[in-house]
Amino acid sequence: MRHADALVVTCEHASRGVPAPYRAMFAGVTARAALVSHRGWDPGALALARDIAHAHRAPLLAHTVTRLLVEPNRSAGHRHLFSEFSRGLSRTEKERVLARYYAPHRERVEATVARRIARGRRVLHIAVHTFTPVIDGARRRVDVAPLFDPRCRWERALCETWIEALRNADPALRVRRNSPYRGWGDGLTTYLRGRLPRSRYAGVELEVNQNFPLGSPVRWRRLRRTIVDSLHELVG
Repeated sequence: MRHADALVVTCEHASRGVPAPYRAMFAGVTARAALVSHRGWDPGALALARDIAHAHRAPLLAHTVTRLLVEPNRSAGHRHLFSEFSRGLSRTEKERVLARYYAPHRERVEATVARRIARGRRVLHIAVHTFTPVIDGARRRVDVAPLFDPRCRWERALCETWIEALRNADPALRVRRNSPYRGWGDGLTTYLRGRLPRSRYAGVELEVNQNFPLGSPVRWRRLRRTIVDSLHELVG
C-alpha cells in the first residue's frame, strides 16, 4: 500500500544567485565568502530535487535566489528571515524583497499542493536540502535524514517506511530521523501543515550530508539513485 498518491518536490536553497539590484551588498570579502559557503545555498540539493521530480513525474518548484538575501524556509517575521547582509535594508526595500523573492515561491508551493488536494489526492511534499558536515567544530554523523512531525501519524509512518527502504538499499548509509534538525521547527513544511488538511498533506524535509555532492561524483550519483528508488515505497 502506498502512503501517498501525489508528489510535489521543492528546493528552497537551490542557488546562491543574487539579483542585480542587491549585488553591491555582497561585494565585500566576508559577504562573498558567505555566499559561496553552505550559508549561501545548499550544494547538490537542486540536482537531487531534479532527479526525484523527473523520476516520479512530479512538479519541481525551486527558489533560485540566495538565502542570504531572504530565507524562504523561514516564516515572515522570523529573526533570521534576513541575514546580516540584508538586514540593513530599509523597510520599503525589505517589503520589495519579500514581495518579489519570498512570497511567490511559498505561494506557488501552497497552490500546487492545494490543487492536488482539491482533486482528492493525498500529497507528499518533499523539500530537498543539504547540510554542512561540520558545524561549530562538531562533525555530524548522519548521511541522510527525513525531517517530519512525529505527532502526525501519517508522516511518521511514511518516514519510517522510507528510512527502512533506504537502509535496506544501502546498509552502510547512516540514516537518521529528524537530524540534524527537527522536522517540527520553523520552516515551509511546518507553515503548510497549519494551512492544509493534515489528512491530505504530508510535509517532509529531506536532509543530505554535503559530503556527498562535494565528494566523489560516482558516490553522489549512487546516493541520488538510491533515494529516488526508495520513494517507490511511498508514492503510487
